[in-house]
Amino acid sequence: MRPDGAQAGDHAGYLRNPGPRPAFSRLAEHLWGADADIDSDGDSTHPEDAGWTGLTLILRASPDRQRVDVVPVSQDPLVLAIRSADASLAARALGHLQEHAGGTIERCWPLA
Repeated sequence: MRPDGAQAGDHAGYLRNPGPRPAFSRLAEHLWGADADIDSDGDSTHPEDAGWTGLTLILRASPDRQRVDVVPVSQDPLVLAIRSADASLAARALGHLQEHAGGTIERCWPLA
C-alpha cells in the first residue's frame, strides 16, 4: 500500500484546497446515472452535506464492482486523494469534484 492509502494498480489524482463538495449522491449520478444501484460510505452528516472529506462509492451491478474512493491525505491544506482501479473513472470523479468544489488538481502528493 502506498503512503496515501492507495493500493497497487489504483489510479489517483489529488484535489488541493477544495471548497464545499457536492452531495455524494451527485458524484454517483455523474459517474453512473441517476438510477444506478450504488453502495456508499463516508463521513457526511446528512445527504446534502458539503463538508465531507471521505467517501467510497461502489456500483453494485457492475461485473467488476466499479469503485471510487475519496480519502483525505492532508488536512492543512485539505487535500483529497481520488482513486480507482479504473483510470477513466478516477479522472471523471476528480474532474467533477474540481468543477464543483474548486481547488487545484495535483498529480502527486506531497508536492516535490
